[in-house]
Amino acid sequence: MIVVAAGVLFAAVGSARVAAAQHPLVTLPLDDPAYAQLDGLVQLGCGAARISAYRPFMVKDVRSALRAAKAESMCSGRILDALASRFLADSVTSDSAADAKAYRVRFGGLASLQGTGLHGGEIDPLWDNIRPTSEGTPTAVGTARLRLTFDGGPNVVLVSEAYGETDSRNDPTVRANQFRKTSGVIDFSDAYASGKLGPLVLSVGRGREAWVGDGTESMVLSANGPALDKITLTAQWAKFEFKSLVASLNDVTLTPSVDGTPDSLGTQRYHRMMVAHALTWRPSHKVELTVGETALIPRQGGGVALNFVNPLMVFQVTQNDKSGDISQEGNVNLTAFGSVRANLDRFSLQGDLLIDDIQIDAQDRKNFPDLFGWNVRGTYALTLPIPTNIGLQYRRVSSFTYLESFYTATWQQYDQPVGSELGPDADMARAFADVWPSGRLHFSAGIAKWRRGDQRINTRPTPNRFGHAGDPFPFASGDTPDVQSAWMGDASVQWLDPIVPLTLEVQAARVDNVNNVATPAATYARVQLVATYRFRYP
Repeated sequence: MIVVAAGVLFAAVGSARVAAAQHPLVTLPLDDPAYAQLDGLVQLGCGAARISAYRPFMVKDVRSALRAAKAESMCSGRILDALASRFLADSVTSDSAADAKAYRVRFGGLASLQGTGLHGGEIDPLWDNIRPTSEGTPTAVGTARLRLTFDGGPNVVLVSEAYGETDSRNDPTVRANQFRKTSGVIDFSDAYASGKLGPLVLSVGRGREAWVGDGTESMVLSANGPALDKITLTAQWAKFEFKSLVASLNDVTLTPSVDGTPDSLGTQRYHRMMVAHALTWRPSHKVELTVGETALIPRQGGGVALNFVNPLMVFQVTQNDKSGDISQEGNVNLTAFGSVRANLDRFSLQGDLLIDDIQIDAQDRKNFPDLFGWNVRGTYALTLPIPTNIGLQYRRVSSFTYLESFYTATWQQYDQPVGSELGPDADMARAFADVWPSGRLHFSAGIAKWRRGDQRINTRPTPNRFGHAGDPFPFASGDTPDVQSAWMGDASVQWLDPIVPLTLEVQAARVDNVNNVATPAATYARVQLVATYRFRYP
């Protein structure tokens, strides 16, 4: 992969030419309003608006999908018109105009104000315990982002984005220390260089990744936590897309007192990396299938496990390679996954399966549980004057999924889940509806049943799954024998303007056995308003 990466970058620089106003290789931040609009098109029956199983999307791919959507009758309407006016209006320039814009520097930014009201306590994020209001999202948070883009032509782009946040409490995406003695942070969110050569796009830098899921949520690789320092390689053809990722995760230090390691071993520091690759096949605009695998690799003494970096080798075989240093990669956490997404007339369907561990040996089946995660989602577009869809979704993560023998190989980044926001040992069934009075105005509401056992992604020492084959789900140990369950309702209003987007969200929950302790039912509520001004962003 390193040789291929170098070749792509050098060739891309050598063939750099000019680009349009919004660079085709720029990736849309995962909170960009366009994602909600594109998802809305797909759920209303527009299969051509499905861009990729891997987020963030590149501008060039958004443009390509919108052009294809214009040729499908199910896609026409105000949502497509709003997206086309943003992404297609400036995508073609004359040669003389393009020459004048070669190698330009573009500045952009945004300012955002978030207001949050809590009742009873904080229930977000879902993987964590329910906490007091004093540990929840602050009442008011201001955020500013400054972005610098170097446009070297359609085949080269460099992006650097710094941000400041006034209060980072309960923000799972923050990876920086607090700024001096304040509650705020200053850090870089996006910072990458991307180059294109033919069907290959190489990107090196920092950013968020979400593979095979919904929005930032995924059973496989979610963006519910901090951004990754990573190298990605994408190869795209008419019906196939290949994606490979190599990323560093935060170091983890094991100690006898916290992790139950023998005193004779003392304190041990592990450097961790994550690798993943996947292949997607699109036989048509209406059907998309993906298969792939991931590996989380802890190593003492640093270094890179080059045998796992090779994107053309299967990790399940690589881990048994005798040429590798088994002592260095003896606790690799491997997963495999598959996904199918399809549009059938007015139906939009999605199914995702994660296999963390599956027992084949008869004796292992008696002692170790199988570890799965899955997501099933279906929507139906109603025949109403105002575009409307209704849907059902079920997500489930087995009791010990994402967990390993030691916290070094647990599927987390800075104690936040790399996988599903549910964390291990939880499930949720939700019915919902979406209404689109215009291309920018979006109403959504849902009701859900949420259950959770006592496993948490940040538990140290990591729970031992030996002897738990056949246990009921969700799992509740002898120390906390009560399963937490809740009825939840949610509603939101979004104004998806590319310059001044607004979002109002309301969430309420009636929770039994809060944090797996036998207690009377309690009511929690959360109201949040986010207002943003975006200047030439992204």
